Amino acid sequence: MSESEKMTALIQFAGAVAHELNNIFTAVAGNLALLDEHLKHGSPPAEMVGDVVRTAQRGIELSARLQAFAGRQPLKRQLTDVTGLLQDAVGRLRRTVPQSIEMAFVPESRPCVSFVDQGKFRETVEELVANAVDAMGDSGTLKIAVLHLTLDANAMGGLRGGRYILVRITDSGPGMTPDIAGRALDPSFSTKASHFNVGWGLSNCAGFIRQSGGTMNLKTQPGRGTCVEIYLPAESAAHAPNHKLPDEAATARNVA
Repeated sequence: MSESEKMTALIQFAGAVAHELNNIFTAVAGNLALLDEHLKHGSPPAEMVGDVVRTAQRGIELSARLQAFAGRQPLKRQLTDVTGLLQDAVGRLRRTVPQSIEMAFVPESRPCVSFVDQGKFRETVEELVANAVDAMGDSGTLKIAVLHLTLDANAMGGLRGGRYILVRITDSGPGMTPDIAGRALDPSFSTKASHFNVGWGLSNCAGFIRQSGGTMNLKTQPGRGTCVEIYLPAESAAHAPNHKLPDEAATARNVA
């Protein structure tokens, strides 16, 4: 079985497990909530029920993460100017990224339109930027670019041939060794200290992009930084939201 086939099988298994877990934990949490109504507030039984409810909620959160990884999370997709969405996101991120990190946004000269869930896309960009900042530490450069391209069939991650929007998030951090890069999208893997949320960020981002009809790719080398590439199907710009793009030089100055 090839690596691609193994990943497909893992994604399908994760989706099935997520569905069952969500049903189980939702039922447990609902019944405990009913039980809690009949218990005296602050009593030992009520506190015990509260502990179990919190555990059940963690189970529900886990199932939601599995569904995101499997590409089964509920989405509100709409025709979106990805360039405009990125421009707004970069403006907000500049206020949270350390001033010692140089940040540049390089937009395409024409609208880059795709069907995406705008909220989930913002979360994905924020997660990837946060990872890049963590990797760089106190200083470095972060570049976000968006452009059009045309792919041949099966040229990238099994995508169909056609027009795509490519978003690149590139950092000047330490990069990854091949073994780490090969497992970076695995939800069970992380280089950080172990806790409940670790390991899900990149895998959830990749799951969202797959569910949106695209793919996410990592390009990295030790000592040469990391580039995360997001491919999304391009749509006609005829009905895209109006968005005035700044010139590239002004954009770089505004976010640097």
